[in-house]
Amino acid sequence: MALAQLVAHYNHWFRRTAQPSARAPFALEEDAVVASFYGLRLESAFEALRDPKGRVLGHRAELRSFSPLGRRVASRAPYAVALDEDSIVHLDRLIRTLHVLNAIAQGLTGLLVLEVHPWHIARVADDHGAVFEAILRDCGLTPRDVVLEITEAGAQDDRHLARAIACFQARGFGIALQQRSVDQQELARLLALQPDIIQLGSAHLQAAEASADAGRELANRIQTIQQRQLRVFLHGVTTDHQVQIACWVGADGYQDGVRHPVEDTTVIIVPGLGDSGPEHWQTLWGRDHPAFRRVRQRDWQRPDVDEWVEALDREIHQAPSPVVLVGHSLGCINIVEWASRRWADIRGALLVAPADADRHRLFSRVSLRPLPFPSILVASQNDPYLEPERARLFARQWGSRLVDIGRAGHINVEAGFGPWPQGESLLAELRIGVGAPPVEPVLPTTLGAALSITANALG
Repeated sequence: MALAQLVAHYNHWFRRTAQPSARAPFALEEDAVVASFYGLRLESAFEALRDPKGRVLGHRAELRSFSPLGRRVASRAPYAVALDEDSIVHLDRLIRTLHVLNAIAQGLTGLLVLEVHPWHIARVADDHGAVFEAILRDCGLTPRDVVLEITEAGAQDDRHLARAIACFQARGFGIALQQRSVDQQELARLLALQPDIIQLGSAHLQAAEASADAGRELANRIQTIQQRQLRVFLHGVTTDHQVQIACWVGADGYQDGVRHPVEDTTVIIVPGLGDSGPEHWQTLWGRDHPAFRRVRQRDWQRPDVDEWVEALDREIHQAPSPVVLVGHSLGCINIVEWASRRWADIRGALLVAPADADRHRLFSRVSLRPLPFPSILVASQNDPYLEPERARLFARQWGSRLVDIGRAGHINVEAGFGPWPQGESLLAELRIGVGAPPVEPVLPTTLGAALSITANALG
């Protein structure tokens, strides 16, 4: 089928399978396909995957989302406006179909890497990949043309995830798992899930840039993975020096990204019960960075959910630039509650030691809706206000990256925390991660042939 026919075909298919209020039709605009979901505009962009000699192995698809007013919003934003888990499954298939159509429009060749949302995997009980296989078949493709990327494997139930991966692979899909940190235990867990590709995150590159010893450790790690007949890709390569490192350490490939200038953002401190204190790390950060803003509440000792959400909303809308939120304890629950009620240009949130309001009756029931922006949840193994199991649940439900810092109490003054440079590094990571240009969609100019990826593309 021609591209216009495919667009018409999938408009009919998604209208038939969606709830009536959650229709998300495609549209063809100058040889590019766009989609809409509850007023949000969805577009595709692609980054090349290259081998050590610079040859293109394939492309990784990325979602670009825009508000009804045309402002760029976080790629997770569409998931936050989905009404329920079934809508999230529908949306996740819609996004992957959008990317497939645009890959065909651009005549891309090689591996096509598509992300699968963790809630999709959790929601589908069995027979993973059956629906998407049928979608590919209508495009003249097969599962062997696609690698499914699971970036938040740490937030998944291992047994269910292992069954899902095995089911995807039985259909012919390749599976890529990403190791964000340099933790050996995390790598061992990912290897036990038996993927086809391990993606090593930017932390590995940064370490190798800083130290020759770390570079040798990275090369050894890559060799260890390759000995298990897996491929290794480096994620986050943005400079010529990092390309050289990728070649030197023996990676099978790297994601060829271009570093953009860091977008100006406003950091808003969101304290918990009692407004933190004069020696709390939130207060110290505010002293060291006068441009940081801070939420003010009428009553810090007897929190009222509506008042607290309103105060946060007011501070967000007074910010001069897109916002990154920094919450501690009950402040994290305030952020999550705000996100379930309101909308603004939030580019990320650092959620430190969220207080489990469900267990301690401090605020309101904890919202478990996915956050419409990137987030990092920092948890302690002996936090009196948050059990480790609940921290993992929150991270999984909110779509947050979980950072376990060991036995650190409630990560406050009483636990021995002062300025907390590790937290500032996590905040810097969030602020750097939002540095994308406002509206620069990748639009194809001609309608190329369908993807031509061989069945042995995974080697």
